[in-house]
Amino acid sequence: MKKRSNLLAVALVASFSVICFSCVSSKKYNELLEKQEQCASANARLEKSGQECNENLVECSALNERLKNDLNTANTQIDTLQRNYLLATADLTELQKNYDQIDDKYKSTVSGKDALAQELSQKEQQLNEQAAQLNEQAKRMADLQGILDKKDRQLHLLKEKVTEALTGFEDKGLSIHTKNGKVYVSMDEKLLFSSGSWTVNPRGREALYEIANVMAKDASIHVMVEGHTDDVPLRGKGEVKDNWDLSVKRATSIVRIILENKGINPANIMACGRSEFVPLASNDTPENRARNRRTEIILTPDLDELFRILETN
Repeated sequence: MKKRSNLLAVALVASFSVICFSCVSSKKYNELLEKQEQCASANARLEKSGQECNENLVECSALNERLKNDLNTANTQIDTLQRNYLLATADLTELQKNYDQIDDKYKSTVSGKDALAQELSQKEQQLNEQAAQLNEQAKRMADLQGILDKKDRQLHLLKEKVTEALTGFEDKGLSIHTKNGKVYVSMDEKLLFSSGSWTVNPRGREALYEIANVMAKDASIHVMVEGHTDDVPLRGKGEVKDNWDLSVKRATSIVRIILENKGINPANIMACGRSEFVPLASNDTPENRARNRRTEIILTPDLDELFRILETN
């Protein structure tokens, strides 16, 4: 720009010289001077504009450098962000994978928990049912124990009544004891019968009447009369052929005497012959054989209520 201005000045000087040495008019000279001034003014403006352009060029260059630096910084930041993005993406993928694994475990745990809860509920229901059954059984056992206690009291009372009724017969070959919830009145042969006979003697009748009186006061008592013999064979004659016949006939004779008391229900009494096969002692001495020749009157309190409870259990 400066070089161009110098050339213009040279041209103006040359023109001026030509004008000066040429034969020109005053008017043209003035016009030339005016043009010269215009050119000088234009040249000054151009020089000023050139300086402004140079200054702007410097500023633009500086700005360009700053922009380049900013661009490089931005590119560096973009590269860093891209690397961070890739790392974050990898981390996110890993986190998603871990989340999926944890989610699977959670679902499995929840499913297992639900299964355990259901199993626990079933077990609880079973335990409640078992507890209810145990409570019911405990109630039945309590009822059963109550009835057993009642039967024991009845049995004890029955024995007392029989013992009281038969006072005076103990030394005559009669004994009373309890066994298996029953009262046994054991009467020796000498108290009831003559040897080989099934006819009850008067003293024996008295004892049987007393027993019948006890039975008549309690219609719930069941009675079994058992005839027993020793092992000495009986020579059969007439109606009696052996010990079986003798034991049965003796039991039947006693039943008939007891039933003379009309207060006794015949359905509650039974006659049974056992021959020599349920001895109290071995038949090796006269004393032991005498013990085995006996009649047992077995009195049993009513056990129907007890049997009903046993059946329900």
